[in-house]
Amino acid sequence: MAAYRVEDLARDVRKALSLPAAETLRRLSGRAVRYARRVRNRRRIPALTDADLLAARAVPVSSRQELVSRRRLSEPLVPASLHAGETARALSRSCPESLQPILQAARVLVAGTFDLLGSGPRQLGETPDWHTDFKSGKRWDPAQYSLEIVQRPDRGEDIKVPWELSRLQHLTTLGIAGAVSGDRRFLVHAVRHLDSFVAANPVYRGVNWNCTMDVALRASEILAAEGYLRQAGDDRFWGELLKALLLHGRFIVQNLEDGPVRGNHYLSDLAGLYLCALGLGEFRESSAWRDLARLNLIAEMDRQVTDDGLDYEASLSYHAFVTEMFLFPALLAEEKNDPFPPSYREKLGKMLEGVAVLIRPDGTLPQIGDNDDGRFLIFSQYHRSRRDWRPLMALGGYLFRRSDWLGLAADAWVEGAWVLGEPYLKWREAAAAPARPTSFSCRAFPEAGIYQLGGGLVQMVVDAGGVGQGGNGGHAHNDTLSFDLYLSGREVLPDRGTGVYTPNLAERNRFRSTRSHNTIQVDGAEMNPLPDEPFRLIPADSPRVLRWRCRERYAYLRAEHSGYRRRFGVLHRRSILMDRRQGSFRIEDRLEGVGTHRFAASFHLAPGLTASQEDQGWTATDEHGVALLKFVWSRPPGPARLHVEEDLHSPSYGVTRRAFTVRIEWEGGVPFRLRYVLTPGPGGER
Repeated sequence: MAAYRVEDLARDVRKALSLPAAETLRRLSGRAVRYARRVRNRRRIPALTDADLLAARAVPVSSRQELVSRRRLSEPLVPASLHAGETARALSRSCPESLQPILQAARVLVAGTFDLLGSGPRQLGETPDWHTDFKSGKRWDPAQYSLEIVQRPDRGEDIKVPWELSRLQHLTTLGIAGAVSGDRRFLVHAVRHLDSFVAANPVYRGVNWNCTMDVALRASEILAAEGYLRQAGDDRFWGELLKALLLHGRFIVQNLEDGPVRGNHYLSDLAGLYLCALGLGEFRESSAWRDLARLNLIAEMDRQVTDDGLDYEASLSYHAFVTEMFLFPALLAEEKNDPFPPSYREKLGKMLEGVAVLIRPDGTLPQIGDNDDGRFLIFSQYHRSRRDWRPLMALGGYLFRRSDWLGLAADAWVEGAWVLGEPYLKWREAAAAPARPTSFSCRAFPEAGIYQLGGGLVQMVVDAGGVGQGGNGGHAHNDTLSFDLYLSGREVLPDRGTGVYTPNLAERNRFRSTRSHNTIQVDGAEMNPLPDEPFRLIPADSPRVLRWRCRERYAYLRAEHSGYRRRFGVLHRRSILMDRRQGSFRIEDRLEGVGTHRFAASFHLAPGLTASQEDQGWTATDEHGVALLKFVWSRPPGPARLHVEEDLHSPSYGVTRRAFTVRIEWEGGVPFRLRYVLTPGPGGER
């Protein structure tokens, strides 16, 4: 049994004291349920016999050989995978340039090289060690009961690394590469990895059965790849794989992450279970899985997605990730003539519209809140950055027959061909997708607290919402009233990103701190206290939007938060007026309250940019010395220290880059106000 240490007790007591009594009771009851489940599941059998597998069939078969033969002839989860050769030939005629990145990614995988969670290219051999964080060298015991493996934060090890590797999201790319090239070694390599994983990871043993979300993602990816791999592997392999998939579905049902704080983990469980039901329809349990997953996906769509269409976890990256979780069940259900209800589709459409509004030409979204590079299913686009959401636009465009969304997908449109095959190719040909819009729009998502002020090639996204997750704040940052500024095809004043989660809590807190966002800090305090746990913020800022207007020539936002009022009696109110023709911003910060305080205003430059101080402010320039952005005071705070300091930026999970931050610090009394103008320079023109 995992030891419960004195420091564990101390942490739990501190957490309980920081929560309302009713919430503490609710979480304790949830913990008791999960503990009972963990004890009960310890008795689960970690393997199935051939007889067990045959007995699970809805329609009896006489032998494993007959079972496998019928499976090979059945329709897979992804029907287009049976016609991959036809898709490959069609694309080789119409879009041959789309095939080379797939083949190159597959060759790298066959060579044993992986690049995950900021590792950089790492050679892991013919078959990886599935139990190791290959970044730190930490290896988990493969024989340990999985539900008693406890994450120990702040020790340099990252349990996400073996989880990410074991999601097996490279398998489908290998299968597609086999169809494109006719080279069976890609299929053989995928089968070898599957065979190795199944043999080395019996259910309820080891680190890769510790988190139900990752089990669900793995099952979904195996089923997505299966149709592409049917030409490889013998009867023994397919029999063992079917046993493993059946155990994946049972594990998900037995270990749903349905605790008091339900978020993307629970959604992933449900989406994975639904795909298991669609992909394993010959087993008796599949109908119950389908009904359970479908019912709860519909319920969570209402609970976790705001009426304006954004995920409730206060993170734009997680919003897109969750959109995938809701999209794939709906998309594949339609392919199987099992459509979701109109209310579900309507809200899913709003979620996709949110991505469409906020997405940039390179496929990225502003890094408001956490970003851990999570994806639900990857088919042909394994070579893309995990921050590139254009494949999502390709699939969403098809489901809703939105040619404008297809236009946003750009060259990632081919993802739809490998998921849906000929129907998608015919639709795309008829759709005549328009080119990507040349101008960012203005859009408010008031329930989520996200506001986009846009015009031309200029995009400013402001977070004026709460910490999310019903006040838990597991993936939120201290970024209230902060903005993320994008000019002429590049980030200029971005959110600093995420860094890592549990390996280094100091780094975790650094990237989610107030000081790492483009806002104002008072007396060195956090607007929302950071507890000594990685997935929570204590909500204190109570943000309010006071005015929002968007017209042809301008956009205006005024909002406030009271995160400093509890300790210092200070209220921060920020007003932003955008001239949509010029792409400039007039910003006023008001600090209301009493007393004298220390203030720090931060402006975080993207990597490669620097800033030089001038008489009336400062100018940000690129690598070639071209001015991208000018900051000019209209009303400075009085005597202030402006300096440019070296900083860190995290463009994706586990990656940090050298960058600079303009920091303006002063001391003074409140109430007072300061005003300044941000204007694109010659290199940042709209």
